[in-house]
Amino acid sequence: MTCIERTPEEIRAILSQLVELQEVDREIVQIRHQMAAPPAKIKALDTRLAQEQQEIEKVGAGKTDTGNERRKLESQVREIEGEIVEHQKRAMQCKTNKELAAVNLKIETLRKKMDGIETRILEMIDQEEAHDRRVAQAHEKFERLRGEMQEERHRIEGQIRSKNEILGRLAAERQRRRKTVPEDVLALYDRLSERHPGDVVCQAVHSHCGGCHINLVNQKMLEIRQMKTFVRCEGCLRIFSGEAEA
Repeated sequence: MTCIERTPEEIRAILSQLVELQEVDREIVQIRHQMAAPPAKIKALDTRLAQEQQEIEKVGAGKTDTGNERRKLESQVREIEGEIVEHQKRAMQCKTNKELAAVNLKIETLRKKMDGIETRILEMIDQEEAHDRRVAQAHEKFERLRGEMQEERHRIEGQIRSKNEILGRLAAERQRRRKTVPEDVLALYDRLSERHPGDVVCQAVHSHCGGCHINLVNQKMLEIRQMKTFVRCEGCLRIFSGEAEA
């Protein structure tokens, strides 16, 4: 920093301006830190909603396999019904009891087989109806979740808009305060801000740096009290604005 002769009163006045500027910068840092979380939350909401959509598709896919199998069984029933009709016609043409008994036995065997298949079809219909209920429940859950997430998204986006408005006002206030600080001091402040965002100026607290907390020797404390120049910490390089009251 360019060495410019200033009285202790001038230095203290400039330090007061730096503290005011730092308060604005600190608030900006805090808000930007807070704003880092909402986009992640929105992304998490989108991910969860996508997972629920995949679950619906997964639940819905099960019915296709069941439906195909049921249609195959229904086709088998029709074939067996056709066989039974053919055997019934044959029974009417039987000339002996033995032939008739054989045909009737075949018909009975086909009926039992058909009964078993029809029972299985009924079971599958029950499964399909239960599946439809699960799909409806999954859709209902998805729509409810989507509504809740849309509300949450709007709330988060509202927070972002609000914080952006605050940042806009703070940016204007920051520019106003920066104009009150001498250029040489402002240049130092900006360099230190890269290292300590919103935390460039601190006080000496019980002979310790209020920033990095290292012990300050008596000579350094004397310099802070006299404030003949801008006194900085030898550890963290922060600028001392004075000594905290005991």
